[in-house]
Amino acid sequence: MITKPILFVLLVLCPVLLLNQGCRSGRSTSNRSFTCCAEYQHSDALPFVPEPDVLRIAIGGDSRDDRSHVVPWAFQESVRRGAQAFVFLGDMELTAAEDHFFAPRLKDLSGMPFYPVVGNHEVELFGAFRVSSGRHAVKEFKDDFLAKSTVKLAPLPEVAYTAEIGNRVHFIALDNVSRGREGFGEQLRWLEEDLKAASSAKQVILVGMHKPLAKNPITTHAMDEDGASAIQDSDAALALFKQYGVALVFVSHSHMYAAYKQNGIEMRLTGGLGAPIVKGLAAADGGFHHFLLLDVPASGTAPLRVEVIKFPGPTTRDQRDEGLEVKD
Repeated sequence: MITKPILFVLLVLCPVLLLNQGCRSGRSTSNRSFTCCAEYQHSDALPFVPEPDVLRIAIGGDSRDDRSHVVPWAFQESVRRGAQAFVFLGDMELTAAEDHFFAPRLKDLSGMPFYPVVGNHEVELFGAFRVSSGRHAVKEFKDDFLAKSTVKLAPLPEVAYTAEIGNRVHFIALDNVSRGREGFGEQLRWLEEDLKAASSAKQVILVGMHKPLAKNPITTHAMDEDGASAIQDSDAALALFKQYGVALVFVSHSHMYAAYKQNGIEMRLTGGLGAPIVKGLAAADGGFHHFLLLDVPASGTAPLRVEVIKFPGPTTRDQRDEGLEVKD
């Protein structure tokens, strides 16, 4: 005979345990959330085209081999929906040697400014094996995608730069991949000086980088994997974002979507531009191809709004754990 206390355990606690087990089963070990990221799926509802005084920016990352053909759709849809710039958060192709296949896709942006952030697949063979210091790959990336741009490159070896978008937004691109597992390095000093100036000018400050910061609530497939020095740099960067009022930080690397906060800073993880979606991750938990639209109003006091634009086509899903990308 089942007593009332035992029945309570069976009816109340067991479903919770089964739910958590179901969330974990067959999924990437990088995932931190027991709720499968379902609680991190916030998306605003934007008009199809922005109001006349609103600056719209498209953001996305991680296309790689793009077997579902997400990139051409995202680029064309960004144009149709009135975006004035596209921020790409890294990993154009599987290897840097194939990035020349990506360049022709930019025609789908119809001349829209393109602001790429360097990803690990730009500097490592298949995103995992560093065959050299990576400096040659960084130079090629700058030559191929930034030489003719209006960006202001940082006087550093890394792919760090700023761009003024629509006379309203100060965009900062950071590089947390080309130094291997060494974090940001000298970028932090440059970053503080730039943030100080942008904050004094009352600009809307956006930051883009490939890997999420360490200690985020979603995934360890981030700067956590790069060791103590990188985690320390991650903490330092987050403190600067907080000090100087960064409005939003955009990251990718993990092939999914999530909206969350770190130290009060709004973060968007958007790695859905065609690379295989995180192993076992349901669509309700952020496992879908997508890009983002960000609306920046003319008024400095009005809130920024971000809509997730979901790909209507087939989803390419990964069959291996994210952690296998990390070097031994």
